[in-house]
Amino acid sequence: MLFNHASLFYLTGVESVLNAWLILGPSGMMIVGIFSILFWREWMKRESGKGVPLKFFIFGGLLWAAAIIPKFIMDYTVTQPLYGWWASWFGGFGALILLGVYVGLRTGIFECGAAYLGFRGFARKTTPANESGGDDESSKEGTFWQKIGYGEAVAVGVGFGAFEAIVLALPSLVQMAAIFLDPSILSDLPPEQVAAIESQLSQPTWMAAAAAWERAFAILAHVFATTLAYLAVVHRSLVLLGGAVAYKSMLDAPIPILQASLASSPHYVVITEAFVAIMGLIGLLGMLNIDRIAPRGTNVIRNGQ
Repeated sequence: MLFNHASLFYLTGVESVLNAWLILGPSGMMIVGIFSILFWREWMKRESGKGVPLKFFIFGGLLWAAAIIPKFIMDYTVTQPLYGWWASWFGGFGALILLGVYVGLRTGIFECGAAYLGFRGFARKTTPANESGGDDESSKEGTFWQKIGYGEAVAVGVGFGAFEAIVLALPSLVQMAAIFLDPSILSDLPPEQVAAIESQLSQPTWMAAAAAWERAFAILAHVFATTLAYLAVVHRSLVLLGGAVAYKSMLDAPIPILQASLASSPHYVVITEAFVAIMGLIGLLGMLNIDRIAPRGTNVIRNGQ
């Protein structure tokens, strides 16, 4: 009875139908996150004979947390005042454009900046020990590039995206499970909130697949941007870091305009998820051609795997 196709309950005299299959949305997001970690560990095990230690995925999750905290702080402090000021000066559409630029750059700078500084911090931590006079081979083995090779850098990116997927999905999963187990708990909520929940949980089942789909492509985007940040440290190239920031910025910049113009449209989810898929595929294409972007053949990036 728990996960029938739909749960029925009565509130304020109106029969509402909740689609219990929607719980597959947050469940799928978590599965995608966990699967991506397991996939990359297995891939590296087959390629190099050893799997990537979990600490690199955890490192990626910590970088995501470091990037997301200042974004939350900005949303609760300066984002709304800035939008109001832009609207007063440039009108509604102009404010939306500026908000898109702001949201995009904020994501690009904080998320890619966190990855870049994380890799730089690791480089500073490991390199000095190599300058203490050991032989060349032991010095080489102790360098940052050997400690975090290309495969490990990808693992950091996977961890970045996987932890985001899990953390975003978990509250929704708990909330939906509680409602589907006992729909009567909604009777204690204000009518407006009940109506909003009913609307969200009465959507078609394909919306659950869209949530998992979106996370899969978002992880690809995180991996590509994080890898660019890593290679920016390896090659000491601010151009590569700028490319990572620009790519991540383009991923989030259209969100305000899409929300404002299509939020009430039945095509909103389709268009939004299609855009995320395109950006994810661009990231995958970038990963498959990473040697053309920043050649890895210069030694230890491959050896570090």
